[in-house]
Amino acid sequence: MLCLRMPARDYDAIVVGASFGGLAVARQLRGEVLLLDRNEVGAVQTSACGTPLWVPETLGVSASVLQVHDRLVIRTPTRTVRYDLSSVPFCTFDYRAFCQGLLAQCRVRFLRTSVLGIQDNAVVTGEGRFTAPVIVDCSGWRRAITGGAESEARSRRHSFGLETHTPFRDEGLTFLLDRRLIPQGLGWIFPVGSGSLIGLGSYVGRSKLRPALDRLLREHGMSAGSYHGTYFPNRLLRATVDRVFAVGDAAGQCLPLTAEGIRPALYFGGECGRIVQQVLDGARLRFVNEMTARLARYKASKREGQT
Repeated sequence: MLCLRMPARDYDAIVVGASFGGLAVARQLRGEVLLLDRNEVGAVQTSACGTPLWVPETLGVSASVLQVHDRLVIRTPTRTVRYDLSSVPFCTFDYRAFCQGLLAQCRVRFLRTSVLGIQDNAVVTGEGRFTAPVIVDCSGWRRAITGGAESEARSRRHSFGLETHTPFRDEGLTFLLDRRLIPQGLGWIFPVGSGSLIGLGSYVGRSKLRPALDRLLREHGMSAGSYHGTYFPNRLLRATVDRVFAVGDAAGQCLPLTAEGIRPALYFGGECGRIVQQVLDGARLRFVNEMTARLARYKASKREGQT
């Protein structure tokens, strides 16, 4: 139960979650904007970090690119298919550098704090209550604002992925489709310059993937580094809940086969940010027009009083 009753501070907009989607929203906004996250921006990687090279180039964060890839390999137990990506190369990138680069383009107040939910139109956090006419939930699969008291099992709403950094070096991206390795899922090898991220994803939300991932590593004579696991959506969810927008994983915006959420989060985040800014600009214009009309009426009444 939310029980914090501190006085609320007002903002023009509040963005919950400094994820790809949250940063894409924030970089479109002007005015008094509050960006909330329980972690420092870019501190907790939530992606395998592979996307077309034009994405970081367009966003002005090319310095985050670790390795460029001009081929994609899909391996099954019986066949290997290779795709030429030279016309639209992909890249892997440093998550922290990418996110920090986007943050540098935002005119926001960033506050590191836990978000407990929404109460009486105020976002309740560990640092107090904050209000705004527009709130955007970019908190990922946890859906801190738009989730509510959902009864559907998490494993039915989400897929799950687990990966580790290894010293394995390669020149292309690889997807592994093998039911013996992981039923109802896929594996991946994403070279990142100084090694590769190797992982498994379960489309049905199985989270105990470490034994299968360790077996894959042993078969290739590799040892694991630290493990990173997270849920990701497997279906679209509502993009608006009451007065709150949802973007990225919070709205289930994810490519269905590869589970890439980067481009959907950045695209819909940018579009949401532009819509929010238009709403705020319209509200400011109405306020200015109203104040101008009131001032004109006041001046007219004063002139009539003098005569």
